[in-house]
Amino acid sequence: MKPFHKHIGRPFKSVHIRITKYLLERDTMFATAWVFIFILMVGLIPLNTHFFDPIKLALEDFDFNDIAYSKLGKGEDTKFDNRVVIVNIGHADREGMAMMIEAGAAQNPKVMGLDAFFETEKDPHQDSVLREVFEKNKNLVVISRFKYLHHGEEIELMEDHFQESFAQQGFANVVGEDRGSIRHFAPFEQYKGKEYNSFAAQLVKNYDPPKFERLFKRHKETEIIDYSRRTEKYLVVEGEDLMAGNIADSTLTGKIVLFGYVNTNPNDIEDKVFTPMNEKFAGKSIPDMNGIVVHANIISQILDGRYIKKLPSWVTWLVAILVGWLHMSFFLHYYLENHIWFHLVAKLAQLASAILFGFIGTYLFDRYRVKLDMSKTLVVIALSVDIIYFYEAWAVWMHKKFNYKTVFHQKHH
Repeated sequence: MKPFHKHIGRPFKSVHIRITKYLLERDTMFATAWVFIFILMVGLIPLNTHFFDPIKLALEDFDFNDIAYSKLGKGEDTKFDNRVVIVNIGHADREGMAMMIEAGAAQNPKVMGLDAFFETEKDPHQDSVLREVFEKNKNLVVISRFKYLHHGEEIELMEDHFQESFAQQGFANVVGEDRGSIRHFAPFEQYKGKEYNSFAAQLVKNYDPPKFERLFKRHKETEIIDYSRRTEKYLVVEGEDLMAGNIADSTLTGKIVLFGYVNTNPNDIEDKVFTPMNEKFAGKSIPDMNGIVVHANIISQILDGRYIKKLPSWVTWLVAILVGWLHMSFFLHYYLENHIWFHLVAKLAQLASAILFGFIGTYLFDRYRVKLDMSKTLVVIALSVDIIYFYEAWAVWMHKKFNYKTVFHQKHH
């Protein structure tokens, strides 16, 4: 009778042989290369039809790391952020906003931010009252907005009716707000030779200059938003209660006070956007977070120094090449030697790999705040099976025509 450890070792040895037997074959390497050539060719095809738009948008708006928020509970254990207070302005008119800001300023917050844009003039009296409040409160940051032209290649600063009255501004645009889930923000933007701070960055600059300096030194074009809190993890006070004096006098003292629209009704989508914290990580149908809460999350992230490290593209492609190469070797073994089981084994392997590598990417993101894009790897694995048929036809033709040496020159199945 064989020792127990040899019985255990046999399956692993068998799997090892299936993966490595064809690993160094020229056909394995060339077939793997064909997968990437196919991906490149598809990427170069100019499709002017809108037929694929829904599919394209769905793929663009899918990220495995969303699972960390929607299913793994990322952020659920995060503590309440008592540095930020959100004042719900509701549907207040301009005079109402002015009164809310005045009531908030009376409690001496460290800095205030207003998430409201004023394109045109309205009632002269109300405009006058609001303009006076803007000129009076120097620690108030009001949003500005950029208009992106020619598919984002050019930008234009939009004019605000109260432009000359603001002491401070910060642009409120976030990456992807016109396409799908909000996953990135641009801390800074260059326009006509001048650098502009984002709304969140400008508020942090006033509240905690060293934390702003750290963000500035990173000076990345975009940062991944590490969402940590839903609306209930911030203190939200109603603007009407603030004006009526129903809020304790020290509630806003020394805090970052954000004036913006808050709607906690999950079925009401007014002024809401999609985020990775949406309970549906795929096929989202209902926006889940108000814009002011997105800004609050960015502020919390900067103050906490929780930056996500995105691994460079070459790492992503290197992983895709190595994993694709291993899978191609494994698939070729069954294709050539156990073809009757080839399709079943290939589909099971693809499913297992999708689960495994999706988990690895999500785990790195959730535990270590490292973003490794596994989508390219999964695409390579998915295409490998079909590419084998195309490569076989080419290799056999090359063998007959030029005596090209290939493992396909004999009929294996």
